[in-house]
Parts: sequence; structure tokens; C-alpha cells
Amino acid sequence: MKAEKSAVLFLGCAAVSSAGLLLWAPDALAADGNGNWRPIFDVAMRWLNFAILVFIIVKYGRKPIKQFFSGKREEIALEIEKIEKEKEAADQKINEAQAMLLEGKERFAILKERIVEEGEKRKQQIIEDARQESRILLESARKRADNRFLEAKLAFKSELAEMAIALAAERLPREVTEADNQKWSNDFIASVGQK
Repeated sequence: MKAEKSAVLFLGCAAVSSAGLLLWAPDALAADGNGNWRPIFDVAMRWLNFAILVFIIVKYGRKPIKQFFSGKREEIALEIEKIEKEKEAADQKINEAQAMLLEGKERFAILKERIVEEGEKRKQQIIEDARQESRILLESARKRADNRFLEAKLAFKSELAEMAIALAAERLPREVTEADNQKWSNDFIASVGQK
């Protein structure tokens, strides 16, 4: 393929340069001489050379030029097809990335909602635990207060009884006479005897 390209390029350059020499070359290139026939001969030879050059290019260069252009057309078509496939692949990757981004946003929203729910549950659990603990502490304090009150009541009764005994021990000997002692002793013996 490279050899054909080189040949076509060489033939094209040769044809253009030859045509330029033939058509634009000055009259001095043909030959020196006097006479009127020389300019007509030079023009005729230029046209003949141009016709030969065109014949050679058409005869030998048409097929390589056709192949060159059809090869270029195929290369360009393949390149366009390749670029379109790359574009489709890039579009597909973009769509996948957008889908993943959307899925990630949805997943993030669900995760955020779940975390908020867990936080609310934990908050309610902490509040309930604190209430339970405060009830236990209040109940414990109430029981301690009741126990202290009961202990104080018992201590008061005990002290009151001791004071009453002490007061009775102090006053009874003065108030109770021998006759009272005799009467109580007789009553006691009588009650024991009846049983």
C-alpha cells in the first residue's frame, strides 16, 4: 500500500511539473533560430508532450490513483467507524457512570435515612433507660427514706418506752403502797388458781 502511495505521489508530482514546464516555459527552451515556424513548432510540441503525459498518466496511473482513493475511502470509513464505536463506548461509560452516581445518591439517601432512624431509636432507648434509672433511683431513695423513718420511729418508740419505764420506776415506788402490792399479789394468785 505504501509503494502504491509513493508511486501515485511521484507520478502526480511529475505530471504537474511537466505540465508546468510545457505550458509556461519560455520560447528559449525549444531551440535558437530565426524563422516563424519555430514558435508554432514549440507550441505543437508542448501540446504533443502534454498529450503523451496525459496518456501515460491515464494508462498507467489511473488504476493506482483509483486504488489510492478507494483505499483512502476505506481507511477513512474504517476510521469513522472506529471513532463512532469509541464514541458509543464513551457514551455507554457516561451512562453507566450517571447510573452509578444516581444509584449512589439513592443508596446514600437510604443509608442516611437508616442512620437517622437508628439515631432516633438510640435516642429513645437512652431516654427510656434514663427514665427507668431515675425511677429506680427514686424508688431506692423512697425505700431508704421509709427505712430511716421506720428506724427513727422504732428508735423513738424504744426511747419512749425506756423513758416510760424510767418514769414508772421512779414514780411507782412513791405511788404504790403495801396494800396495793398485796391486792395485786392476791389477784394474781387467784387468776393462776383458776387456770
